[in-house]
Amino acid sequence: MSKRQIQAYVLLSLILLTVVALTIINYQDTKQYVIETVDNETNELLKNFTDETNKFSNERVAELELIANYLVLLDGTDEEIIAFLADQRDKMPFFTSLGFINPEGETLAGDGSRFKVNQIESFERALQGEVVFSDLFPLYQDPDQIVTAIRLPVKKGDEVIGVLSGVVNMGNILGSVAKESSLPGSLYLFKEEQLVFSTTDEPFDNRFNYAADIKEQMKVKESGSILVEEDSAHFVMFQRAGADWTVLVDSYTNALDNRISTIFWRNTLVVAVTFLILCGILFYIRRNEVREDNLLKRDLLTNLPNRVVLEEKLKRDLDPTNFKNFTLFFVNLDRFKEINERNGYQIGDRVLFEVSNKIQEFANRNDLYRVGGDEFVLLVSTQDEEELKTMTTALVKLMGEPLELSTFESIWMTLSLGIRKSELGDWPDLMMQDATFAVQEAKKLGGNRAVFFSQELANQNERARLIANNVVHALHNNEYYMVYQPVYELSTQKIKSFEALLRWESPLIGAVSPIEFIPLLEDNDLIVPVGRWIIRQVALQVKQWENELHDGFHVAINISVKQMMHPDFMNDMKSIIQEVGISPSSLMFEITETVAVQNSELASVLLTELNEYGVQTALDDFGTGYSSLSILKLLPIQHVKVDRSFLMTMENEGEKSQIILQGILDIAKNLGMTTVMEGVETEEQLFLLKEMGAHKIQGFLISRPMVAELAIKLIDQKWTY
Repeated sequence: MSKRQIQAYVLLSLILLTVVALTIINYQDTKQYVIETVDNETNELLKNFTDETNKFSNERVAELELIANYLVLLDGTDEEIIAFLADQRDKMPFFTSLGFINPEGETLAGDGSRFKVNQIESFERALQGEVVFSDLFPLYQDPDQIVTAIRLPVKKGDEVIGVLSGVVNMGNILGSVAKESSLPGSLYLFKEEQLVFSTTDEPFDNRFNYAADIKEQMKVKESGSILVEEDSAHFVMFQRAGADWTVLVDSYTNALDNRISTIFWRNTLVVAVTFLILCGILFYIRRNEVREDNLLKRDLLTNLPNRVVLEEKLKRDLDPTNFKNFTLFFVNLDRFKEINERNGYQIGDRVLFEVSNKIQEFANRNDLYRVGGDEFVLLVSTQDEEELKTMTTALVKLMGEPLELSTFESIWMTLSLGIRKSELGDWPDLMMQDATFAVQEAKKLGGNRAVFFSQELANQNERARLIANNVVHALHNNEYYMVYQPVYELSTQKIKSFEALLRWESPLIGAVSPIEFIPLLEDNDLIVPVGRWIIRQVALQVKQWENELHDGFHVAINISVKQMMHPDFMNDMKSIIQEVGISPSSLMFEITETVAVQNSELASVLLTELNEYGVQTALDDFGTGYSSLSILKLLPIQHVKVDRSFLMTMENEGEKSQIILQGILDIAKNLGMTTVMEGVETEEQLFLLKEMGAHKIQGFLISRPMVAELAIKLIDQKWTY
């Protein structure tokens, strides 16, 4: 998982957790608010109806007391009592029935009916002077009505002459009140344990599971509040009113209880939507990462998998637990750099595209990778020698016809192949290095061929790898040293100068040839600090020889193109000469013919500045490149070192090569330059060059390069050549 993906997951998780926390807090706050609101409203409703019940009871008692006072004033005939009660009933509609009960228990009702008193206990208590509410009973005139009677004594003076009974239907009365008040909950009225009235048709015992417990509490408590269900703010509250009435309010139908459920689902919806949005964002991020990953793993020009994919594939196939036998073909285009420089990068891209198409036609697309500018890798799932040889031949011949870039433009291309078989214990970098080394060997042999990586190449590659890894630290670890090869002057038969040469003795690798490590110094730009070190070492050696009274000679130092082009070169060189305290004329700087041709203007400026400062200059390895003799006229040099290849061709080809060499020596001499012939190994070569007019020679005939202590002794040696 990428760092960016982890950061996105953490950030989005924090957002989700924040939203969840806020919705939970919101839900809890809303729930608490609803519970408190329903509690307060239900409590207020209960109080109101309890007060209403008490008020109604008290008002009815007061009305009966007033009727009783008037009843005493009557003559006492039954007809007059009945008429009076009927008249009062019409004036007081809250009473279902009014009746007078004589001491013998006979009731005269306002409607004219006569019957034996019921609810004897309340009648007897009223005769004793109490105001009594009877138990519930069916109305005599209408048994379907369950009523209660308010009974109080009728006194004439101190004597109780009977009982006035006012029958009321509390259910009808409270129902009207509840209807007018738009009751938000359910109302129940109990007379002791018996249900008198309810604003809902659902039986109280079926209302909820706690009905029996509530009834038990109503027996022993004056009031009570029960939270039946917190999530819906469902309260049941009861309170005892006067005359054994109990008012109970159920908040279940209260509109506020739905808010908890609404808030819960709304918050759940918010969390769900947030989660979906975050998932969408994660999906978008992941899709972009996959797309970017694909872009990072695909070559934009050829659309082939790139080096990243190849390394992943090699890691899997080379894993010891899942090792696979396969062969890696490293394919490199020959002279592609020249094509780019000659025709431009657009043509170069077209060439790469067409070559990749040809190789794709030859091999499975999934096995082909583009790993560099003109480098491809083909993985083949076989190690059979015959199959590999057949495939190798076919790949090399794949470019047998020119690439048709357009109707009027075509180009010839060839391929070099480096082939490496997988072995248990390999790792991706090792296989790629070995295959690269093999393809480099193919190019050294002229290209358009394949080279199988072998143990011999493996040894060479291992040495090359060690050299490349250790050359970086060689200067810091003081592993370099200088040797000096004498230059012999033919006319005086004396050693007149030396050429300083760099050598490297590695404690890990041993002696390393300059041919092996000098190109690495150039490639890694280490040649600049190493070149500065060489100038200082040579200057110090010259100073030491001068102190030992050896003079009259100079020492030549080879200068690379990167040294020459470095902006600090001249300042560094002058600083070293001044610091050591030697004459500039005791040094001679050599540049190769290739450097002089490719950078003729810069070389001319640099050589002129060196000459003006007093340092001698020379053109090294003359005759190896593509320069003409005119280069001798253009450059301000004092010495020309002719490459040893002329001696070799002169011995093989005879007179023609000798004539060419003679011409070079004569031209240099006529231009006032000193000629130095390199690579002289035999006396015959020396005497021939002396006859041809060469000034100086350098080679194994005189001496191999040697350390300074031995080289300086050659100055005093007697020579007979």
